[in-house]
Amino acid sequence: NTLLRCIMASQRILKSDLPLKGIQRLREEVFGHLPQLNIRTGNKKLKVPLKGNYVQRYYPESIEASARKATPGYQSALEERRTAKLEQLRRRGKGPPKKGSGKRQQKK
Repeated sequence: NTLLRCIMASQRILKSDLPLKGIQRLREEVFGHLPQLNIRTGNKKLKVPLKGNYVQRYYPESIEASARKATPGYQSALEERRTAKLEQLRRRGKGPPKKGSGKRQQKK
């Protein structure tokens, strides 16, 4: 199959007016090169292997979604820390105001 292509391409070279262009065309067909147009085509980026699978393996899936379904009242370590801090602030009177009793409501 490849030999046949080379023979057909060589016949096209002989028929062409400019042998240099024919040789370039043959080279493109045989080796799978693209024509040199001096234009950015983005082929360099397309040749780079995709890295989505590597990133997905590096960051494993979180178990929080499945843990929330399995156990009611589940909180992650971050949520536990946040609620504990809010409780401490509320005890000191520094927590967030209840809904509808903020500074803006007191002005009205």
